[in-house]
Amino acid sequence: MAKVSSIVSGFLSNALAATVQLSVNAQESSTKDCTPGEKVITMKEVSWHDEADDCWIIIYDRVYDISDFLDEHPGGSDLLLEYAGREASGAFRGSGHSAQAIRALDRFCIGELPMHERIFRKPGGYKLSDIPE
Repeated sequence: MAKVSSIVSGFLSNALAATVQLSVNAQESSTKDCTPGEKVITMKEVSWHDEADDCWIIIYDRVYDISDFLDEHPGGSDLLLEYAGREASGAFRGSGHSAQAIRALDRFCIGELPMHERIFRKPGGYKLSDIPE
């Protein structure tokens, strides 16, 4: 009986380790495109962050805290504040940002929208060739 218990225990241990590794791999693949500590943030939560001292925006289904960037933005803070707490992908894309500006978004990324609220990064979503992965 001890031998069977040992075998079952070893099997469960290996299964648990494999499950944990799959979970870690899934988390790594879903967060590799944003800053570490990425989390799921709803549009409703983003909408509460619409002031100059607490400014979040959504660009390509990712949430960015740009509070500290407002004064640095070449186009001025007023432009960004128009989209505070809202979806800003169209405005971002329409203004013709450079590849460097797109890469610079990474430092402000704090999370991403849940799958059911996404427009771009979901199966069947809008596909744009030049959005960050």
